[in-house]
Amino acid sequence: MEEIDLNLLDYLVNADTDYIKAAVAGTQYLPRTVLGVGTFLLDHDGDVNLLTAKQQVTFEKFLKPLLFHVACQGLAGPETCMGNGQVETDLLRKCYQSNIFRCHACRTATAANTIEE
Repeated sequence: MEEIDLNLLDYLVNADTDYIKAAVAGTQYLPRTVLGVGTFLLDHDGDVNLLTAKQQVTFEKFLKPLLFHVACQGLAGPETCMGNGQVETDLLRKCYQSNIFRCHACRTATAANTIEE
């Protein structure tokens, strides 16, 4: 598995819990359960091997989709992504902070369109 971006995980667990709350909404899981698993990972340098079986399920179901392979919104929807359809890891925190999920290629195209207008 890819290495967890601990700065991103810290942001999602401690600064902006809305994404975790949204991921949990409509399930029988409590946000504090997912936040607890996130905090555990932060305390243990992101070592998922230390998670119990139940914590592993929680991680896989709620945290992993927020940390890895996040879909790009494209220029006007996911089908208009100029890249590979996923936001690059180095952009994820910026995306969560701005709530604009675009890959490098789409950000470049958006910036170019803004300059031309």
